[in-house]
This record gives sequence, structure tokens and C-alpha cells, in this order.
Amino acid sequence: MIEGSSDVQGLRVLVAEDEVLVAMLLEEMLDDLGCRVIGPHGTLAEALAAGRSDEFDVAVIDMNLAGERADPILAELAARSVPFAIASGGGHWDLPYEPAFMLNKPYTFAQLQQAVQALGRARG
Repeated sequence: MIEGSSDVQGLRVLVAEDEVLVAMLLEEMLDDLGCRVIGPHGTLAEALAAGRSDEFDVAVIDMNLAGERADPILAELAARSVPFAIASGGGHWDLPYEPAFMLNKPYTFAQLQQAVQALGRARG
């Protein structure tokens, strides 16, 4: 257990990430924070299905999932009032919904921890 992670302990995090190694690292870091990972989902279709049916508290979403923009997932999250972070490399995204946190790849463990804490606080 990482010191200072008790505020996010048990948080269920939906993960949409198409890069296998990044998804594995993200899953490991979230596990180290005491979070429960829902996913990771590597395609828009998988992530959208999970966003509509799975139970989770917050989400970390890559904007580019195997060449498709994640806008439909963001719409689903916004409709459900689920706080989310965008974790993407480069580019300025014209986002249809405001994320609770932006993670620019590559990000550190400390940056991810900060993002997850912000998502937890945004839950209300």
C-alpha cells in the first residue's frame, strides 16, 4: 500500500486504454493506490459497453482508442455524472465534456495519484 492512498482505497476506476503496455502499467499503478480496475478496455466499443453497464466510481480515458475518438464514452460518463480524467499523449483535444483532470502521457505515479484523488473528490 502506498502511503497517502487511503483516500482512494477501493475506488472503482473504469480504464479505457488501447496501448497494452500503458494499460498494464496503469492497472498496476491503480492497484498500488488501492483502487479496483474495471477493464482495461482497448477499443471504443468495449469501453462504451463497459461505460453503459459496469459499476464504477470514476474513469481514466485515453481519447484515442485504436484510432477512434472516445467522445461517445465521455458523453456516457457525463450523462451518468461520473468524474473522469483524460489520459492522452499530446495534442489539444476539443473536448465535448470537461474532464475533472488531464493526464498528459507519459505521466508519473505521483501525477496519476493526484488525478485519482481529484476524481474521488469530484464524486461529491
